[in-house]
Amino acid sequence: MHSRERVNRALRHQIPDRVPFDFALGFSPYQLEQFRLRTGETDPNDYFGADVRGTGISATKHPLDHSQYIDRTALPEHAYMDEWGQGHIPTVSNDQYHSHLEGYVYPMLQLHSRADAMEYPLPDIEAEYRYQSAALDIKRYHDRGIAVMAGMACTIFEVAWYMRSMELLLMDFVDNPDFAETLLDRITAKRVIQARRFAELNPDVIMFGDDVASQRGMLMSVSMWRRWLKPRLAQVIAAAKHTNPEVLIFYHSDGDATAIVPDLIEIGVDILNPVQPECMDPFTLKKQYGERLSFWGTLGTQSTLPFGSPDDVRKDIKIRCEIVGAGGGLLVAPTHMVEPEVPWENLVAFVESIKEYGVYR
Repeated sequence: MHSRERVNRALRHQIPDRVPFDFALGFSPYQLEQFRLRTGETDPNDYFGADVRGTGISATKHPLDHSQYIDRTALPEHAYMDEWGQGHIPTVSNDQYHSHLEGYVYPMLQLHSRADAMEYPLPDIEAEYRYQSAALDIKRYHDRGIAVMAGMACTIFEVAWYMRSMELLLMDFVDNPDFAETLLDRITAKRVIQARRFAELNPDVIMFGDDVASQRGMLMSVSMWRRWLKPRLAQVIAAAKHTNPEVLIFYHSDGDATAIVPDLIEIGVDILNPVQPECMDPFTLKKQYGERLSFWGTLGTQSTLPFGSPDDVRKDIKIRCEIVGAGGGLLVAPTHMVEPEVPWENLVAFVESIKEYGVYR
């Protein structure tokens, strides 16, 4: 059975030959360099035989001028601005870039009115030319029998607070709703078009997601999430499903998002990710929602993968496959990027144990 069929069967609650796997957000720069030194290869997915590849929109050809909102000359060395106007300040030590450890510079801090939110320039993510490379990726991987996930993470909430700051955006939900509604509606309108365009290209999965939880629970009340984010996310998912009813909908939130799992199912989510075992119980979730929801992840990147032994990794994979993978509905992956602390032996144990314990007999 090739990877594409394996992934689609598993995530549709059917029985494949074995549980599929991938490396989630991939390898950190340090780990990727170590991989290259050890193997002489450049692509861990090909080397280990991962079942999924990702694609996304290409870079804009028309960068916007956000200079009235943020002073580029004041940014420190190594900093850069993305197409939404947000400043990123990477953490660099010993000449090593540490991904996912960035400082931010928020371009919308001084804005207040509905007009301010309406006038702020947003990127051309709806432009046709930005999907040409994704179309080529999807065809290329499908020709190889590999499943493809089109990425739309940081769908609404995260991209909004990356521009506004989380503190101000959450305050806007309470005392400046005109600003918040205008900003979120403008982002949502673009995401609706993006979801339609991706769905037309026929990937196997479309990734949506916003980190709306900490490891102690939701970042906001469930009622606030339902008021501000649920209906907009529902619009974007509906656009994808209306265009391509067969595409699978993947939702990512780090942390403990248990409180909104029924809502996510209600608005069309098929797959929950990453299911951090440090704060979400994959076995309980399987028991409660396993007939309506599949699970992608479950291997702890704060616990077993970096700090356990190879035998610990094997034990975790074995029980994940036996319980969460029962009847299908599981794709095993690290719950985040493979960070520098992960021993090579644990990565090997991860892949080998999937192929040993993930087989359906």
